[in-house]
Amino acid sequence: MGYIRVKEANCKNCYKCLKHCDVKSISYINDRVEVIAEQCILCGHCVNVCPQKAKTVVNDIAGILGWLADPSVRVVASLAPSYAGLYADAGKGESAARLRAALYRLGFDAVEETAVGANEVTAEYKRLLDEGEMECILTTCCPTVNSLITKYYPSLVPYMAPVVSPALAHGRTIKERDGADTKVVFVGPCLSKIKEIDDHPESADGVITFRQLDALFTERGIRLAEMDAPEEECPASLPAPFSRIYPVPEGIVRDVKLNSHKGFASGSYNGYSFISVCGLENVMAFLEELQAGSCGRLFVELNSCDGGCVNGPLIPEERRAAFRARLSVEKYAADGFEEVKPAAPDLSLRFETEQKKEEEPDEKTIRKILTEIGKPTPDKELNCGSCGYNTCRDKAIAVYRGKAELYMCLPYMIDLSQSLSNVTLSVTPNYIVAVDRDLRIVEFNQAAQAKFGVSRKEALKSDLFELMDPEDFQEVLDTHRNIVNKKTHLISKETIVEETLVYVPEQDIVIGFFKDVTEEEQQETAARRARLEAAEMAQKVIDKQMTVAQEIASLLGETTAETKVTLVNLKKQMLNEGDPS
Repeated sequence: MGYIRVKEANCKNCYKCLKHCDVKSISYINDRVEVIAEQCILCGHCVNVCPQKAKTVVNDIAGILGWLADPSVRVVASLAPSYAGLYADAGKGESAARLRAALYRLGFDAVEETAVGANEVTAEYKRLLDEGEMECILTTCCPTVNSLITKYYPSLVPYMAPVVSPALAHGRTIKERDGADTKVVFVGPCLSKIKEIDDHPESADGVITFRQLDALFTERGIRLAEMDAPEEECPASLPAPFSRIYPVPEGIVRDVKLNSHKGFASGSYNGYSFISVCGLENVMAFLEELQAGSCGRLFVELNSCDGGCVNGPLIPEERRAAFRARLSVEKYAADGFEEVKPAAPDLSLRFETEQKKEEEPDEKTIRKILTEIGKPTPDKELNCGSCGYNTCRDKAIAVYRGKAELYMCLPYMIDLSQSLSNVTLSVTPNYIVAVDRDLRIVEFNQAAQAKFGVSRKEALKSDLFELMDPEDFQEVLDTHRNIVNKKTHLISKETIVEETLVYVPEQDIVIGFFKDVTEEEQQETAARRARLEAAEMAQKVIDKQMTVAQEIASLLGETTAETKVTLVNLKKQMLNEGDPS
């Protein structure tokens, strides 16, 4: 199942999503853009960077709203601790108590903090550190990072802590305490949590993202700053420990250290050094080093979001303020110094490799594809990244795998377009002149250069009035109405052209096309003159013949009028000969 849908009508093929996709799980084929679900790690970058809002998240919450409306169903909200930086201290009169009241207003029977589950996960991490059996321990709280490792770094799967995320841990705790029929809904900023909970329905039942939550509040007329309900109606959640610190950089490391402080010596614990890595690009760089075997015995906090979960992909943009949110969460977490309790439910989770090996083209095939886009040799490879791939070779491999098209190479398309334009401008016999808003010449083709006796370089430094009358160009610039096939004189009375002037709104310029019809006009004038001369001769014949005709008519008994009509018709036929009208 795919969790990101592309609105084809909105997509303008700008490749921005592909440029920001660290795993290149987006295909551009046959003018269709698709997110490749089995390769996607749901980091959410493509959703947020798309300038046309062509990417939307698939997360149908109709079922959750049905549970909330049904009094026979118990529904518990598991509220991600990042809320403290977005709702509890955002300078809008909002607070944790008011957010809790708003969630009760939506129909939740209880509101608890996911930090309760994070507390239990910390206990599991401490147990792994105490056991010391794993050479390297990678935290598994971020489902995006988990997918990254299982799909793209399968050799590192043995280093993944076999522990569920805080959301799943909290869900298991709630269901063990309140019954398996209890519905647990995670409320937070994460896209990949939607898939994680879909994959583990035994632990939790659904997700409402912070964006969806704000939309629900707006739809139902709920204003957090105005919410005020007594504590008995909106009881506080279970006491949350310092594990509220999880959504900020080094949050997990700090929580684990806090609960292992007696065993620390020189910054390490049981031989493990601690490190925190945030941001997908940084995470991938670290995994590359770890895969190369150059890191040693480590406990590593990994978070795909730069700045931690307080900068998650599905935070409402008007609430996004990662640094302020980080300070708010740290302040909020400082109130929760509780002892870590052993996890009540089973929090184990084994991760399996999901990598699907893609076919690799041989060197001959790669070079063939590169040659087709004007890169026959390595020195022609620009590696500019305009197509979304880091190198031309990466792009060629994507073409081979059916994920990209040849035309996606911007420099190649520009060269091709310029080449075609140059050929067109060079071979056409028509004079082409383009001017800008100030009637400065911006294009001057080869035929125009020959006609005006001016080089293109000289013309591009000139104003139009230096070469011809600019009146018609000015009219088109002012009215934006094109002039089509107007006969006029170009330089002098000797040159007659059919003039077509076209306004181009995108560049605010006018392009003039002039077809030289001087020879045609001269031929037509000569033909017209010949017809007139023939008509004059016919008139003389008529005049001379009238007398004879009268005499003949009198002899033959015909009227003079009938004879004149016949001869006049003959004259008209001569005048109209060759005239298409």
